[in-house]
Amino acid sequence: MNLKLVNQVKEADGIFGTLTSEDGTFSCVTLQHAYDSGLGNGSFEPKLPSGTYICQRSMHQLEGMTAPFETFQIMNVPNHTNMLIHAGNYNNDSDGCVLVGRRIVPNPDAPGSNMITSSKNTFNAFMDLQKGVDQFTLTVSND
Repeated sequence: MNLKLVNQVKEADGIFGTLTSEDGTFSCVTLQHAYDSGLGNGSFEPKLPSGTYICQRSMHQLEGMTAPFETFQIMNVPNHTNMLIHAGNYNNDSDGCVLVGRRIVPNPDAPGSNMITSSKNTFNAFMDLQKGVDQFTLTVSND
């Protein structure tokens, strides 16, 4: 099922947004690692620019994991490879990938910053949504 990602908050502790299915049956929050925009004004941007991408089902193994897992890779991201959708709760759980979760909440271990919750459960719901799908279209908007 095709999805839309809208990045809404761009701060040092992450790029926070929403991911929704085209039919409205699935919705979650997202977190991507924040990178200095290079504009010299303290602004931040994700690695994943606005645009339309094909996401391809494949097996991947992240650093520190003991076994590969099935997910979707966001294909043809300018100047980047291996951009995935996966579980994670904190800015540092991503090197540009899209993390999915239930809510955005204050990070108790880093006052003044935020995190996302229920990432593993949300990732499983996302994969259930895409059951039987080998690829889908992701439209990204960095509003």
